[in-house]
Amino acid sequence: MEVAEKIQLTEAQIAVLNGGETVVMPATCEEFEDFLAETSYRTEYNNDHICIMGLATVIHEILVIRLGYLLTGFYLDKPYYVAGSNTGIRKDSVRGHYNGDVVVIKGKPQYEGRSRSIITNPFLIVEVLSESTSDFDLGEKRRKYERMNSVQEIIFVDPFEKEVLVCKRTEQPNVWTETTFFQDTDLVKMDGFTVPLSTIFANLPEEDD
Repeated sequence: MEVAEKIQLTEAQIAVLNGGETVVMPATCEEFEDFLAETSYRTEYNNDHICIMGLATVIHEILVIRLGYLLTGFYLDKPYYVAGSNTGIRKDSVRGHYNGDVVVIKGKPQYEGRSRSIITNPFLIVEVLSESTSDFDLGEKRRKYERMNSVQEIIFVDPFEKEVLVCKRTEQPNVWTETTFFQDTDLVKMDGFTVPLSTIFANLPEEDD
């Protein structure tokens, strides 16, 4: 019986990832699971393709930590848990596997199979946009999130325009509202939690053009 070769990244692909870009390649569910177990890169699976995320910018990581800190303070002493980007989000078993930058879980985490790192019941998801993944995050990935019954809010943080887009599920499960916050005086509302937009984007390092 012939054993299938495991997916290996080429030197060119590694260079792309180190430059902050994304590598996408076709793969079966089994190939994805094998690759996920061994890779150190943040990796998602969507429509029979592995999506390997490149290294994030410092500003991206500052915003991720900041949003995680703010949400942790809000949910402290409440039956919610705030987790980071290594938390896998699984939809439709293995055929959809994603990672939010910050994930809020309401109540007890529901795990995929025997995993203790992949959940199936995210409540609120934060995505900090990057140049290489923003189209995917705002498009297909958002639609996948919206089809998960447990997800009530999706928050997109745009470090380029210094905007925050809050997408909230209404009482009609398939109907979502969108609110964009873009003025420094705006108060961003996330699940009843209010924070000034200026606080989210305060004191970020300047980047060379």
